Amino acid sequence: MLARVLSYCNSASCFNHRLFQCQQHRVLQHPLLLSDLMHRFEQLQQRSSRIHPLAEVGSEVTVRQILSHGRAGQALTFQVVEPSRANPDRGQVSYLSPIGLALLALPLGAEFSVVLGASESRWRLIALNRKGASNE
Repeated sequence: MLARVLSYCNSASCFNHRLFQCQQHRVLQHPLLLSDLMHRFEQLQQRSSRIHPLAEVGSEVTVRQILSHGRAGQALTFQVVEPSRANPDRGQVSYLSPIGLALLALPLGAEFSVVLGASESRWRLIALNRKGASNE
């Protein structure tokens, strides 16, 4: 489903796009990405994040790609999980994947970009369910 919506392959069973794949080694070896990850975890520990929900590990999120000229793409729903539990085929995306890292600590309604090589995609967080989140 994710691949079909993003048009990266012709098959509904193709979930191997880098956007949803855990990139743990890349994040841990890149100082700026690692710093950003630590900053996002610090934001999640602040008291205000409990009052105004933010996307965190365990959250089920729905995102919508923003296409050219402000048009909206199809919505995708998945859970942000620990890298060891990631399985995009089952709707479980690692927080160390490009889209997972971009989502971490964002509030409902936020727009964000995901850059992969020379391409950039724009997204909006349209639904957030924290019932499986780590601090509840």
